[in-house]
This record gives sequence, structure tokens and C-alpha cells, in this order.
Amino acid sequence: MISSRVEAFPEAIKYWERAYDGKTLEPGDKYRIETYTESFKTTMRMTITNLRKDDFGYYYCVARNEMNATMVNFEIAPQDPNSEIPYVGKEIKYYGQRPPESECPICEQCPDPSLYQCKDSINSNFEIQPTGNYSYPGLPKRQKTWLLYAVGKPVFHKSVNEIYGCWLRDSATSADIDHEKTYVTEENDTHNLYEYPTKMKYRMNWSPRRKYNIPEGFQGNAHVVYNGSFYYNQYNSDLVVKLDLATMKKIITPLPYAGIAANNRLYSTDHNYMDFNVDEVGLWVIYSTYDSNNTLVAKLDADTLKMQYNFNITLDHRKFGEMFIVCGHLYAIDSCTETNSHIRYVVDLYNGKLLNVDLPFSNPFRKTTTVGYNPLTVVSTYGLAINVCMYLDVEVKKKNIKKHVHLHMQLYWSSQMLCLHIYVYVEAVIRKMRKKPDSEK
Repeated sequence: MISSRVEAFPEAIKYWERAYDGKTLEPGDKYRIETYTESFKTTMRMTITNLRKDDFGYYYCVARNEMNATMVNFEIAPQDPNSEIPYVGKEIKYYGQRPPESECPICEQCPDPSLYQCKDSINSNFEIQPTGNYSYPGLPKRQKTWLLYAVGKPVFHKSVNEIYGCWLRDSATSADIDHEKTYVTEENDTHNLYEYPTKMKYRMNWSPRRKYNIPEGFQGNAHVVYNGSFYYNQYNSDLVVKLDLATMKKIITPLPYAGIAANNRLYSTDHNYMDFNVDEVGLWVIYSTYDSNNTLVAKLDADTLKMQYNFNITLDHRKFGEMFIVCGHLYAIDSCTETNSHIRYVVDLYNGKLLNVDLPFSNPFRKTTTVGYNPLTVVSTYGLAINVCMYLDVEVKKKNIKKHVHLHMQLYWSSQMLCLHIYVYVEAVIRKMRKKPDSEK
């Protein structure tokens, strides 16, 4: 058993990592991980069960917040087989700078008040209408009507030197899809999609297995991969593109009333004109329009890109940090630049209703650039971060049934802030592994 105590402000993301392959360790039969939090102090313990020779080596306890990161290494080593008393490390070591004992940190500036809308105003002015004078075939039948019940804290996976980008996994349920494949786009390369055989190889900085060239380029980082195809917004255009990754054939369609000027970018994150989402119902595109600040939501047939329905919703997308869709519900996040934000508005797209909720949204690195949902991972999944790779654990609730799903959360972590208040208390308890006598070999 190894243990550490973390004290940090702002609150840190904390996790265990295996040194030789960089794998983030998750709770299970092999690794029993316990976390006890009291105010800004967290005690972390990890017990490695059924200790074997290949478990020996170094492990890291890592704490990261928007200001910095601190890593402590532990060595698990075999003990003298002639000793009957397990070794217990009693030495206390401190890493990083200790937080202040008495004075609370003072914010440099107050939050932008425009991020906190008046609920009464939004409720009283809410409308949802079909977009334009079109006749739409209609939405496909919705099999699940679950609502999010809670959003957990993100888990770190990888850091890169970019302001934004994305990494994706195919969310189709088909058995023919290799769900281990990980697809990546980079901030300064809008003409290539990179494929890695697994998320772990991407985390370990392996070279990509394949590169898909996109001559016309793509916009932003809110793309999706679904059923073997890459869906994206063609660079500086109102076009939605489906690229079949097996044949490299494309289907292209324009979105009506789409805004493509600089002042038409979605949300306060300001990186995208279109935000692609896949849920249990299929493919959706959240996008801006050129003649208002309303939010438009298009439901497209994922195979043909034909429009099934298009909503014009009186939610000013510029006053929200991000939006995403789960089970036909549009969720709006108040802010992606505040550490503690909220999801307070949900639009039931099937019933045309605005639902008032209050889901805390933990945003420890403060500059989230896109949030998405993968319906395939209805127990736990992943997310990329723009300097940071995260998981967002989410609970959905239908009646008294809760299920865990994942949001794909992409972040920008400012590397300019280096004043981390954190220290780690280390205690190690390592139990011996007995060697068999020669007579038993």
C-alpha cells in the first residue's frame, strides 16, 4: 500500500501512474484506490493486490492544477525473504510549495457577469421553432430518454503543447468497428487527421499509424468519428463533410443559415462554427447563424447527410461556454473559464421544452474548448485535453436507474502560471514477496 496527502489551491486533478509505460491506473481488482477529501486536503491510497515480480518498479502520484503539476515517485521493490516484519516508510517528505496557513488566495479579477444569465429572462423568452420555411421528414424514434444526473471530476490523461485540438474514438456500436483506434487533430495542422492504434500509444507519443489528408482543411476542433467516417466543418465554409476513412470518399452538404464570419463563432470558446455530436439517436450539429445569436441544431442522417430536422432555439450561444447532446437533450454549460461552473439549462429537443436543472460542472483547468459525448461508453470513457487529456465521469438517470457515461472534454491549460501551492505527504507500506526455497522450485 502506498499513500500520499495532497494539499492544493486551486483544486488539483489527482491520479496514480505506472512509470515504465505511463499508464494511468484505474480502480479495480488489481489496484484498489481510495481517496479521502476534507476541504482542500486529499489523502490518496493505492493497494496493489496479488503482488508479482512484474509489479516491482516505480509508480507516480500526480497532482495537477491550472498553475502547475507535482509528481512524487514510489518504488515497489522485493523485500529480504528472511525478514518477518514488513517495511513501513515513516519518513515524511514535502514536494512543491506549501499553501498559505492563514490567508486565503485573492482572485485577480472578478468573473465576467455576462456569464451568469438571469434564469427568469431566459425562461420567459424561450422559444424553439423549425429553422426556415422547410418541410422536414422528422426525428428518428428516441429509444432512451435519460437525463444527466451528475457530472463528475475529470481525470488527466495527456498533455500537449497546443491551445486546442482533439482526440476521438468511433462511437458506433457496430462489432466491425475497432474501438481502440484513437484519432487526433492538431491546432496547427488543419489538413490532417492522425490515427493511432490505441489511446495508450497516443499517450506514449508513438508515431501515428496512418495520416488522412484533407486538402480543403477543417475548422476548429468539435469533430466526431462515427461508424468509420470523420465528420467535420470544411474550413471557413458552411459545409458539413462526411469522409469515409476506408474509401476516402466524401459526402458534402451545406447547413442552411449557417454563420461563417468571425463574429458568428459558437459559444464563448470562439473556436468553432459547428459543433458535431453523436448520441443514441445519431448525428447532430449545433451551429450558429448569421442573422441572430440564436442556437441552431440540425439532426442529420449519418449515412447521407440529409436533413431530418432543424431547430432554431432562442438561447444566445455566445453567453454559454459549451453545449452537448445526450439522448436528444441539448445541455448548455454556463462557463468554460470558471473553475466551478454549472449546467442550468437543458432543452428537450423531442418535446420542445426548456428544463431547469442545476448540475455542478468541475472545470479545474478553466479553459475548456469543447465538450462532447460518446454513447458507446455508457460506463466510462475518455476525453482529450488541449494541454490536458481528461475523463469526465457522468451519471445519467431514468427513474431510479443510474448509469455512468463519459463526456469528451477538451481543455487549454495555461503553462504561464507557475505558482503552485501543493505539497505531498508520503507514506509507503510495502509487503514482502517471499521467494520459494530451492526445494520447492
